[in-house]
Amino acid sequence: SSPAAAASAIDPASLTADFAERDSWPETTLPQSEWYSTKKLDGWGPHAVAFPPPAIPPGVNAVEWQRERILAVAKKYIGLPYKHHHIPAWNPPEGPGLDCSNFTSWVYNYGLGIKFNSDVHKQASGPDSPGRKLNDGEPFAKGDLLYILKNDRSEISHVVIYIDENTIIDSHDGSVQMRDFKGWY
Repeated sequence: SSPAAAASAIDPASLTADFAERDSWPETTLPQSEWYSTKKLDGWGPHAVAFPPPAIPPGVNAVEWQRERILAVAKKYIGLPYKHHHIPAWNPPEGPGLDCSNFTSWVYNYGLGIKFNSDVHKQASGPDSPGRKLNDGEPFAKGDLLYILKNDRSEISHVVIYIDENTIIDSHDGSVQMRDFKGWY
């Protein structure tokens, strides 16, 4: 039997067990007294601190647990408004929120302690990209980041987190939502 088959089922509670603790940690190293200095912060607010990796429960398939963890973290933010901000706690007069690439960067940082650039173009390719491009014909897997081209296919304009063949989660069109994986996507 393979190691994956021998691994025990993932307890859904294990995916979110440390959320309360993580929520109590500072989201940035910048003192809050400096958060709203828009000249200094270019209006996007303070940059995120690097979170530590979580403890993966023993006996589970670590990759599958991490994929499920990303989805649990992403779903935690459903309803958070779409705003050009680096961290969810930043709440200037227009309100809190995250844009698409800050959302994906935040989810991986908060959930797995993987901090990467929050610029959608730098995430998509080059030395700052967080992963690798899938090979032709390689299927998408839960938690994969999918980069969406503009309609004219001239450049990357959006990033989403893949859930399944019918569903993605992203920050777009007003807020973080689970959406049908069709049409514009």
